[in-house]
Amino acid sequence: MNRLVYYGYPQAYASFPAPQYYRNEDVQHKENLVLPKNVMYTTAVEPKFTERLMEHIGVMIVITTTVGKLVGTLDGVFIDHVALVVHGKKHHIRLGEIVYFEIAEKK
Repeated sequence: MNRLVYYGYPQAYASFPAPQYYRNEDVQHKENLVLPKNVMYTTAVEPKFTERLMEHIGVMIVITTTVGKLVGTLDGVFIDHVALVVHGKKHHIRLGEIVYFEIAEKK
């Protein structure tokens, strides 16, 4: 049997067609999501640190996080995060990511 070979590569083209692919399952099948019923969310609470932050609401502060510093007005303190307004934009920073804070120097 003489078969034509493209540029001398014997396996350049398959000599037989590829079999069709069939799915054994229903394509439209969607599983119903079941939410767990007894879920308990926990967060680490540092009462003294949170209390000290609350004393500075409305004051310009510098918050140093694990990734850098943010300078802005402290807008609110919550159980798991603080709200800091920086150039008119509100940032929500997790308490666990804050290394320390200090009052910003006035220019």
